[in-house]
Amino acid sequence: MPFPACLAAAALAASTPTAATIAAVPIEQLHGRGAVVPFTEYEAENGCSNGILLGPSRALYSIAAEASGRRAVRLDRPGQFVEFTLRRSANAVTVRYAVPDSVHGSGLSGTLGLYAAGERLGSLGVTSRYGWYYGAYPFTNHPSDGRGHHMFDEARLRFAKVLPAGTRVRIAVGPEDSLPWYVVDLADFELVPPPLARPAASLDVVSFGADPSGQRESSSAFAKAIAAARIRHRPVWIGPGTYHVDRHLMVDRVAINGAGPWYSILSGDGVGLYGSAHASAVHLAHFAIIGDVRERNDRTKLAAVGGTLGGGSTIDDLWLQHHKSGVWLDGPLDRVTIRNMRILDNTADGINLRRGVRDARIENVFVRNSGDDGIALWSHYAADSGDVIAHSTVVAPMLANGIAVYGGRDIRLTANVVADTLTQGGGIHLGNRFRAVPFSDAISINDNLLVRSGSFDPNWQFGVGALWLYALDAPIRADIRVSRTEIVDSTITALQFIGKPIRSVRLARTTVDGAAGWLQLQGGGDALVSDLRARNIEVPGYLRCTARFRLRLQRVAADLAAPSTRLCGRLDAATVERRLGQ
Repeated sequence: MPFPACLAAAALAASTPTAATIAAVPIEQLHGRGAVVPFTEYEAENGCSNGILLGPSRALYSIAAEASGRRAVRLDRPGQFVEFTLRRSANAVTVRYAVPDSVHGSGLSGTLGLYAAGERLGSLGVTSRYGWYYGAYPFTNHPSDGRGHHMFDEARLRFAKVLPAGTRVRIAVGPEDSLPWYVVDLADFELVPPPLARPAASLDVVSFGADPSGQRESSSAFAKAIAAARIRHRPVWIGPGTYHVDRHLMVDRVAINGAGPWYSILSGDGVGLYGSAHASAVHLAHFAIIGDVRERNDRTKLAAVGGTLGGGSTIDDLWLQHHKSGVWLDGPLDRVTIRNMRILDNTADGINLRRGVRDARIENVFVRNSGDDGIALWSHYAADSGDVIAHSTVVAPMLANGIAVYGGRDIRLTANVVADTLTQGGGIHLGNRFRAVPFSDAISINDNLLVRSGSFDPNWQFGVGALWLYALDAPIRADIRVSRTEIVDSTITALQFIGKPIRSVRLARTTVDGAAGWLQLQGGGDALVSDLRARNIEVPGYLRCTARFRLRLQRVAADLAAPSTRLCGRLDAATVERRLGQ
């Protein structure tokens, strides 16, 4: 299909590889923080396009506000495109996109083309079924409720050939692509390796009656294979194919392996792997679980991986998409490791470890487009303790926080990246909330990067900090240490303390670059801030709404150290509007 040439200015650099980013941050600026991912990410706004650039904007209910980097490209008619010049060879792509919803909220579906050298490589299947929530929390699928949001979804496609570095690939509206419009946020290109080999002595689910074509429902066959593998102490093998599974599969003391997340796929309405009570030594690796959850219903359990999985269990190299939650584990349990994951497009949390989860490790996890907290530890009636969240990335949660810790003790958050929080939350949050066992002992937040995070809360009518502590249910009394944290381009304020007294917080070597204000105090307590570096701060000093907070500053510039009672933390409308429009 013939396409018009790139725009003249962009054509000059057409042979130059498109900039590679994660969360719209150049790779070299991550400094080793966040998840190591198998793809190369290209933002639509960095490509060559004859479409319409949207954003930047952080205004709630705008498409740009929910995009990675707060910008995207809209394609309205055949011949419009976004083009990327590949930095690395690739044979697959995942595209984050938005399309319009139907007037009744039942969804519109269609295709969007992938082209190289004028050849259509394939068609992305796109749909609005998993996006577009309306109204107030917990949201509906009814456009008549207004306030449409959560527009984006993700579609993936493998090519029949490997595209070498330097290939110019277009995501374009072709004559067969008939939806009214498409918004492209980004594209993740990757070189998918060959399928993994079947482990020795493993039990193949096909031999128990599972159908890799997806034509027949296979949950009973999977259950039989899992039961036999446990008795015989042998692993389960999920060979290449798409298996239709419409219910939870219970697991305990079993290993389940696939050929890779692009090859071995469990898909269905209600599909999930759940640990039975006191389940241990469960090992899940190298497959995808694609659900069919289209609304948020907090009365149902619809996680891709759920129940109780402890005792040395591992969840490794899974692709989890279109669930209520990616991983939701209920304790008490100990020693679970969650690593090397992609968790996309859920209606609630990406990961939540709830109630007495001890010595858990979440590492190298990539979460995007979650409907609530990207990653959460929730000490609901029993303290989570000894848990670590490290080298993980959360991008564009629709609601709440990138990473949230609700109570607990001896928690470490290290070398994570959070970007583009939207509303009623921030980048990293510590809260004595939701009937959590209050914080105690050591809480460490070290070497994290928060980009375009925080939000303007429409209920409170003031800002939520990129890093914020909220003592709602009880005072926070713990040894909280924040060090080497970089906070870039906060939506409103960079740091916030709110609620009952918050004691013994120490922030050292913190960098703030871009914010309405660097600190917002709305409660009692005390904190020591040392070696703060800040620039591009719109409101001088810090916002102080109470005299009950003792703030000690060491080696902090004088223009940052003066308190202000400016509207008790509520910035003027012009400042808020300016920040939301960036």
